[in-house]
Amino acid sequence: MKKAFLFIAAALMTLFISCEKDETLTTETLTDMEEAMVSTDAAADDVSEAMNYEVDYFSSTDQHIEALSSDLKSSEGRGFGYRFLLGVAPEITVVPEGAEFPKTVTIDYGEGMELLTGRMLSGKIIIELSDRPLANGATRTITFENFYVDSVQVQGIATRTFTGTTDTEREFSSESTLDFTFADGSVLTREGQRTRTLVEGFETLYDYSDDLILITGSVNYTTDEGVAFGKYISDPLHRLGTCRFVVQGVVTYTYEGEMFAELDYGDGTCDDLATITKNGETRQITIGKRRRIRR
Repeated sequence: MKKAFLFIAAALMTLFISCEKDETLTTETLTDMEEAMVSTDAAADDVSEAMNYEVDYFSSTDQHIEALSSDLKSSEGRGFGYRFLLGVAPEITVVPEGAEFPKTVTIDYGEGMELLTGRMLSGKIIIELSDRPLANGATRTITFENFYVDSVQVQGIATRTFTGTTDTEREFSSESTLDFTFADGSVLTREGQRTRTLVEGFETLYDYSDDLILITGSVNYTTDEGVAFGKYISDPLHRLGTCRFVVQGVVTYTYEGEMFAELDYGDGTCDDLATITKNGETRQITIGKRRRIRR
């Protein structure tokens, strides 16, 4: 009888210790909501950077605007189509043409145009330029008309301001308030302040293969169910012209004022993978595969 009692006590103690370990493990790993926040941000950032790259590609330099205004119908002007699967650029209108500012550039992807990277764009991006893109303090105000990146609709407004240049880099500050409507009907509102530095490639007008953009800053999110969270870029994000994904950089996530995880985009390899880390535990995710955030 005594042996049986000792056996039961030992079993209960083992169970108690096991439960304590499980509780410790649970507190160290991501909650379902935290993981949903990270995957949703990665998906939204993927969409946002696709849109931002289009704005940069078509309107970031005086040379771009001159080409759109005067050479669009020439064989040289059609060089913008090299990035697209069928070799045809979106329909672009510039009003007024020539050297006069302010001007409005409308990029119309119609019902859908596929990039060589596999990205599908549809609808319109409308860019209002206050002055030449590289004039001191020049702004570009970006709005959208029925614009989609793949299956995600983008609405709202973004403002890009030229803040400086060197022989090798061009820097723009950016503020935006955007709504992303995902295929499942959920809506994510994103308010951000970022700095985009065009480090390489934008002096070669039609060649996107050498483009490199570095991105810093922070954003705050609110879901349609009232969940609020944020992130800041702790190591600059790297965006290449030849890849549809961010390829390098680290972001740190916060919820209710506390940091809860980091997302690492990798070593520069073009892929759809990133790793989440919380309290030393690392998990790999696929960018674009998001979980809906629920309370």
